[in-house]
Amino acid sequence: MATPAASPTDGEATAAVEDGGLSLPTDTFGEILLRLPPSCRLWARLVCRHWRDVIDARTPRIPPPKVLAFSNEKSASAYVVNDLEHGWGREVWRVSAGRSKGSRIHVRVVGTCNGLLCLCDESNPGGSGRVALLNPLTGETLRVPPLPISHRGLYGYESWKVCTFGFVPETKKYKLLHLPCRCDRTGGFNSVQAFTLGDAAWRDVAAPGASCCLDAGVVSTGGAAYWATAGMERVVSFDLGEERVAFDVPLPVGPGPGCVCSLVEFHGRLGLAVSDGRRTAPSKTELWVLGDGGANGGGRQGWSKRYSVQYTVRVEGVDQRLAAPHFAHGGEYVLTVQTEGWRKMHLHAHRMRDAGKRLQSGEVRSVRIGGEPGTAVAYCKDANELRTFAYVETTEPLSVYKVDDHWSRKGSNRK
Repeated sequence: MATPAASPTDGEATAAVEDGGLSLPTDTFGEILLRLPPSCRLWARLVCRHWRDVIDARTPRIPPPKVLAFSNEKSASAYVVNDLEHGWGREVWRVSAGRSKGSRIHVRVVGTCNGLLCLCDESNPGGSGRVALLNPLTGETLRVPPLPISHRGLYGYESWKVCTFGFVPETKKYKLLHLPCRCDRTGGFNSVQAFTLGDAAWRDVAAPGASCCLDAGVVSTGGAAYWATAGMERVVSFDLGEERVAFDVPLPVGPGPGCVCSLVEFHGRLGLAVSDGRRTAPSKTELWVLGDGGANGGGRQGWSKRYSVQYTVRVEGVDQRLAAPHFAHGGEYVLTVQTEGWRKMHLHAHRMRDAGKRLQSGEVRSVRIGGEPGTAVAYCKDANELRTFAYVETTEPLSVYKVDDHWSRKGSNRK
């Protein structure tokens, strides 16, 4: 085991951790941290500033997350970007729909967590989505029970939009959450379905009078799942560990004409991207973060505005928007998706001028995207969507569960 490096806390009291009467010397705390896998140390850094400082000083450097781009149409593929500055990356997984005319792939990414991808296959018309986990690094897959049959509105149903995949740091368990909401204006439901990786079946959890806005999405981060109510008035927090609604708070801004709101993940916290929806320059997207403090919260239940992204130039025939649900990477880059022609999508990374500068309390980072297209880091042909996620490589085995080769039989092409 590596010898712990000197810590800036060595001159302080030895009680590094105090929680309900439990205290640990800094040296002991550092030894415990060394035994945690990197993915768990990433979560532990979010506990408080002191934990973050001890982890940074006494444990090996944790490689920063990479960007994973997922696209689908005639094929579904996952592409990991290793270098945003030069656009270098690699495809780590692919499934093809076949060569027959009009054939499409119906596999979507529900979410990523600690290097694992959660996939949903809706190729069975009228049925519930089939769900599986994938570790692109090892090629292992794990089939889980299908999503429960849900309410269906007048305009069809897409299970992946109301399903999310998360991790509970306290118990080290992976959870899936499904919102059986109607695809109509009410978006209503009275219970949610929860699934713990390794269990045999989904569980019903009461959520009386709940509703969900499908267009805003469902996001899991920090051991909680979040969704917006049908009218976009409030955001609901669901504790994945205790499996209960923890709280709901008003959104920092209300929906308006031409306004597009999407829930995103921002450095381990919930974010809300609010766009004016215009396709002509100039247009603007603002990012609000929940529980991030700051004077710009304006008393809005802990919301603070952190980013203001403005498009100053628009190219005719090209639609440009922020990538989602992962759009800001490492405090240095903003990711955008550009669509041109017939389903040709490019993922671009834009390095910010003040990259590396740490935002102070209440400070808003202003980003302008003009004629410079940024660095092209991924290209998708014949795609109807391109979504981005934070990704860390892991050798965490799925073999401790019942592994199914369903996905590899459909034509996995891991490189």
